[in-house]
Amino acid sequence: MHGHFVLIFVLKYIIQSDAVNGIATPGTICNSTIRYNLGHALGSIIDRFFVPNSSDMMVSLHAKHKQSWRLMQDLLTCATPFMFNIKLHIENIDGPRLQTSARKYNLLLIDGPQALVELDPAKFTKEFDFSEHYLILLIDPDKSRAPNLLIATILNYFFSNYLINVSVLYESKPDYVEVYTYFPFLDNNSCKANNVRVINVYNGTWVKSLATNIFPNKLTNMQNCSLTVAVWDAPPYLSYYPNRSSYAQLGSFEGEMLIVLAKKLNFTMELVEPPNDEQRGRRLENGTLTGAMKMLHDHLADLSLGCFRYTVERCALLTGALPYYQTWQIFGVVLTTQFYSSLEIFTFPFDAETWFGLVFSFQLVLLLAYFIYQRSKDSPLAHIMIGYPRPRSPLISVYSLFLGIPIQRVPHTNFARFVLVMWVTYGYVMRNAYQSFLYQLLQTDLYRTPPQNIFELMKDGYSLVMTASTLNTVGSLPLLAKGRIPIILNNSTYEWKSYEMVEQMGGRLAGVSPRDYLTYYVMSKHRRGVFYVLPDRLFAQHITIYFPKHSYLTERFNFLLMQLRSQGLVDYWAEKYLDLSYYDLVAAEDNDALDMDDLGGLFIMYLTLVGLASLVFLVELLWHRWGRTKC
Repeated sequence: MHGHFVLIFVLKYIIQSDAVNGIATPGTICNSTIRYNLGHALGSIIDRFFVPNSSDMMVSLHAKHKQSWRLMQDLLTCATPFMFNIKLHIENIDGPRLQTSARKYNLLLIDGPQALVELDPAKFTKEFDFSEHYLILLIDPDKSRAPNLLIATILNYFFSNYLINVSVLYESKPDYVEVYTYFPFLDNNSCKANNVRVINVYNGTWVKSLATNIFPNKLTNMQNCSLTVAVWDAPPYLSYYPNRSSYAQLGSFEGEMLIVLAKKLNFTMELVEPPNDEQRGRRLENGTLTGAMKMLHDHLADLSLGCFRYTVERCALLTGALPYYQTWQIFGVVLTTQFYSSLEIFTFPFDAETWFGLVFSFQLVLLLAYFIYQRSKDSPLAHIMIGYPRPRSPLISVYSLFLGIPIQRVPHTNFARFVLVMWVTYGYVMRNAYQSFLYQLLQTDLYRTPPQNIFELMKDGYSLVMTASTLNTVGSLPLLAKGRIPIILNNSTYEWKSYEMVEQMGGRLAGVSPRDYLTYYVMSKHRRGVFYVLPDRLFAQHITIYFPKHSYLTERFNFLLMQLRSQGLVDYWAEKYLDLSYYDLVAAEDNDALDMDDLGGLFIMYLTLVGLASLVFLVELLWHRWGRTKC
């Protein structure tokens, strides 16, 4: 919107308002030095702060005194040259007022606290998750009121609504404009208070730089003031020990992170636990809240954490920081319920195809040995193959050689010797492969491959163990929503106890929880390798810190959390308390039986030796015939 159009719009608005209130038509525009200086102070702030940071600005006007309207018109006119590069949204209390993102940057023209209360800008931003900026132009036609009390009352409205980015422009004397704001953490004796201070002065030029002295950052140092933190015992994320003192009350990786944040921002912590072991809490059907959600909503706590994940329900009532950690829901089953029987263990080393190939090759050699032995009296070919004298017990020799037992007589012909070498090598490799794998089975725990997805869980007749909180998360899965998988509720507030129930109850049970609770359980109970995690990853859990809705703490905490995350500290703390080596996602699949792919080389070698033996036999046959003919 161009500056001249803004001016026309504002003039039209003010004239219409004057007509309604019986005010005279405005006179000379910007003809006062007082108005000129105040208007230029306003314009320079818009030009140097609002225009570089946003393309929109909300202008809200309201006055209780008739003469204030004319002053507002003059001041806006003086500031008009600075408004060419920003879109203005102008409103008063009589027109439509919307909850729009244009309210992130606001210019308020008022003539006192009563006008501010009636304008009530906080009403339209209380559901926002970001902090707005408010520049208030205070026009005081009643010079009898004490300026300090007047400004303190105005700033107290913003303090009570948790709006921290507020600055008030007030012309305390001719050609002298002061900028006021409040500091909620000024010193240890003025914590969470409306501490009003002058931060800048305009007397033709700004005394201090506008970059740092128009909307100063008030949360870089909280002056050792106390923040109320709603916590509970939720390892491995947060460990809370109420009987201990100072920071020793907190442990686990979110506890360490919170202690670092407290040091960086210089605040102390007042740790409180939600009543009745309600922990995070929830919204009941009648609309009431419980647990930490209620404490934050009622401003009884400044922040809360402890595996607090983003949900639609929570974000509608509270403001969450940017997520700094992610996990997901998993299904964990006990591997010890999947033992192999003794017969299965002795047949496990080879798969069905390998066993078939082994038996076939063994029976083929037996058949050939028996056939050649029976024909050795009448057939010259058989005589050439086995030589003279013929073996006494060829079938027993086949068994003996395959099992590694020596035979008493070595064949005299080259063909038989090649076959002997082939059969000894084949039997040696197959025998050692079987024995070594069987030894591994008997020395270590080997289990059947557990179900690989929720459909196999259902097919195998599993029941799921989980807390009510987890059920609320995963209950939307079609198989669970339709009741096709039985569910056993863990009534404890500790998610890891679901896996304790799975072990204690036995049978076909699977625990359901965020992944890290299973990690914590197998670590704390020394149950390495006991559980298997299904490959399915469901419902990503974005972990965050929650604040009251529209809290002024959110942006500063976001900055520090992203700083810690980019430095790798959050992951470092998480890995410190969550050792993923305690369970392996694919451990149950690494002990598969040896198949044709594993033993293919042996069969190739076997066929090669058979071919070589056949070639030797052909040479001996030709030599035998050629030699006899020559003689």
